Amino acid sequence: MQSPLLRLASNIIEVCFMSSSSNQSRACKEYNSLSRRSFLKSTAATAAAVAVPSWIPQVAYAQSHESNRDILISVFLRGGADGMTLCVPHGEARYYQLRPDIAVPPPNSGHVKRARDLDGFFGLPYGFYALEPAYRAGHLAFVHAVGSDNWSRSHFDAQRWMENCGRDINLNSGWLARHLASSSEMVAGTPLRGLSMTYGMVRTLNGGPKSLPIADPDNFDYYSYLPDFQEVSDTTFQNYVAANDYCRPSVENTKRTIELLESLDVANYHGAGGAVYGDNGFGYSMKASAALIKANLGVEAIHIDIDGWDTHNQQGAVDGYMEQLMLELGTNVAAFHEDMNASGRMDFTLVVMSEFGRNAGQNDTIGTDHGAGSSMFVMGGGVNGNHVYGQWPGLTNLLDNQDLYATTDYRSVLAEIVSKRLQNGANLGTVFPDFSPNDLGVFHA
Repeated sequence: MQSPLLRLASNIIEVCFMSSSSNQSRACKEYNSLSRRSFLKSTAATAAAVAVPSWIPQVAYAQSHESNRDILISVFLRGGADGMTLCVPHGEARYYQLRPDIAVPPPNSGHVKRARDLDGFFGLPYGFYALEPAYRAGHLAFVHAVGSDNWSRSHFDAQRWMENCGRDINLNSGWLARHLASSSEMVAGTPLRGLSMTYGMVRTLNGGPKSLPIADPDNFDYYSYLPDFQEVSDTTFQNYVAANDYCRPSVENTKRTIELLESLDVANYHGAGGAVYGDNGFGYSMKASAALIKANLGVEAIHIDIDGWDTHNQQGAVDGYMEQLMLELGTNVAAFHEDMNASGRMDFTLVVMSEFGRNAGQNDTIGTDHGAGSSMFVMGGGVNGNHVYGQWPGLTNLLDNQDLYATTDYRSVLAEIVSKRLQNGANLGTVFPDFSPNDLGVFHA
């Protein structure tokens, strides 16, 4: 008898591959070539992750219960988001020379969708206008020219490195999974610590204790053709318990997780402070994240993907495709901030990142090709916000004569989150093997 979690994963993966991305005409062949086989290979083995697998690096478990840690929301922009559009270097003239058709207009241009100045040099694009209140309140900060020494122009190599945060690209465990494995539960006895709102477990949470891929927390249940859900649940549970099968812990935890999530009712959730979430996939995910946090169910880590950032053709940073992506991202993150701030629940850290940036200059199809340095942003009550961090390398001297140099390793930002906001500094060597982070001061302890 197959584990109900594996059967559930198998069926939702089928649904995932029945749809096609609206971004295919803009993306490169590699980005569009993620096959069902490679997806299954990287995700199916983790669908029933309720305990730490044998291949997780050895960790020293914390025994004490802690509740003074932030809940982490990890948002990954799949495809290589253009960091110079997400955070516009309007103070450098070379930016406009390299991008005559796709640059975001400077603050003094008079253009209706001009960049909004942040600090005299960087600015927000129109798609991120909604984030300005969180930035000015000191709850949001950008980090520019970020990247990795494990740099690659391959989407999937770069994503694997960024998600496992190790020197070995074949390291199967994710950085966030290793954090959970080396820290105590925030709510003792919870059946669910890590949740990936994706159709299959992302590598970031791969191997995390009590971590599951649940694309829709409102509709997580057993796969069955039988109409009586309770009968299916009870029979499955009793059979596994009676047989003492090796999947028994998975089934027990599945039953508890289903019962836990039934209390959420995300569809009827309403944000505080007048917050309105978008009627789209990311809006639902952010609304569900708010509901999960406020319900105090014990979920410590939430991962969300936004697809479609591989903008080789007709990038559309102003009045186009990428602007619409940024509007979806920016307005829903802003709604989440408004909701949580009004609720007095700023005990979270949200981090947004992508596998790499884009070329400094536009290409012949009014888009940008795979680059190096990008930007990321963080939000939460523990952020030293209203600031753009990182050493700006300039656009005169470019990597390979085409890319923004990465001067800040993205792992330094993540390590600061783990150390200061997740209170797991003692295990940084486990979470980020063979890496010595630099403290940027993005967060306060």
